Amino acid sequence: MRCAIQTENRKLLSTNAGLLFFGHDPQMSIIQGKIVCVLFRETIGTSRYADRKILTGPLQELIDEAEAFLNRYIAVGARIEGWKRIDVQEYSIEILREAIVNAVVHRDYSKRGESIRVFYYPDRIEVHNPGLLLPGITVKLMERGEVQSKLRNPILANLLRDIPGYMERIGSGIRFMIDESKRLGLPSPHFQETSEFVVTFPRATEFTPVAARPVQKELQWAETPASLSPQSQEDLLMKAVQYVHDHGSITNREHRTLTGYL
Repeated sequence: MRCAIQTENRKLLSTNAGLLFFGHDPQMSIIQGKIVCVLFRETIGTSRYADRKILTGPLQELIDEAEAFLNRYIAVGARIEGWKRIDVQEYSIEILREAIVNAVVHRDYSKRGESIRVFYYPDRIEVHNPGLLLPGITVKLMERGEVQSKLRNPILANLLRDIPGYMERIGSGIRFMIDESKRLGLPSPHFQETSEFVVTFPRATEFTPVAARPVQKELQWAETPASLSPQSQEDLLMKAVQYVHDHGSITNREHRTLTGYL
């Protein structure tokens, strides 16, 4: 690993890779090595941001802190299977982490003054990566998941590979993001190349804070008075949803006690 070089005076000087990975505050020398995370209130990002963090430190810490920023705002919803409440997130943090790791490893560090940016909008999350794609890699190939492994910064990739949880999918990160999105029923990521490379993760359009529909179906099966109004049925439904939210699940006996139909 070329994390340092020896001068003619036999002094060791850190390389950029060594500084980015092992330096106490590498952005003092490599200002473009930071990550900027921004939360916007609206979809076009023209008004003042709701939150912003400028992350500095070794690259592995930047990845963890960017993930923590996203986790702070990713909403958790629920679906009900039988009588159990299953938590679901509007985005997969594992997919987003993969996108951030890819940005850190593949960005062009020669572009001074340009940082990796993570933008969280109400309807999407974007990861902006300074620099263009390497020769032979196109957006169309990425969309098909047919990208061959090419590393712009192989030393950084090798260093992160030696730490569990960072570069476990060398050469297959794009394929993983596409396949995992499909497996989870999430929208596929969008790839765009202009003066930089941008990955966009659309928000799941059918995501709701609490998926109450399955519970409503169970309530319809129960014997309820014919005179029960739709509003009263809705009130009983929300009681059951709140109970599941507070306790994690609900039994048939608990449900009948809660709603008064014993």
